[in-house]
Amino acid sequence: MAFVPEAPAAARKLLLPSGAAMSRTLGDAGLGFDLDGAGHFLSPLWELIKAKAAALAAFFTSLLAALAKKADELFPPETRSETLGQWLHVGITVVLPALVLLCLARCCWRCCCARARGGRTMAAPGRRGARMPRGPFEANPRGYFRDLRANKPLVFVH
Repeated sequence: MAFVPEAPAAARKLLLPSGAAMSRTLGDAGLGFDLDGAGHFLSPLWELIKAKAAALAAFFTSLLAALAKKADELFPPETRSETLGQWLHVGITVVLPALVLLCLARCCWRCCCARARGGRTMAAPGRRGARMPRGPFEANPRGYFRDLRANKPLVFVH
């Protein structure tokens, strides 16, 4: 990737040349009112938009040029294919298996160890999606519904 100094000028050429083109577009849209004077009204706004868009295009062009220069410093063209090949080898042989093991360990932790801490949970009936341990509900469902009708808070200590 090389820096192209003509890029901001090329970006400016892509934008419409005047507010008249915008008023023609609005007139073709059939908005239901006369747009003869709208071009003069919208012209300063359109010029501001064009200037800001050109500045933004120039900023992104210089940003990409700086990133390309940094990439050329980190990966010189002479050794780029070998270096990227080594990074790919490390990614496939080290990073990918580590991610698989991490996902497997997380799954086992959630399935096995989380049950031992607090047991299984369930959605508390009548509590708008609140979660509660299943054990106390199964042990005394009548008491749970009695507390629900008495507007007592849902409190469980693990």
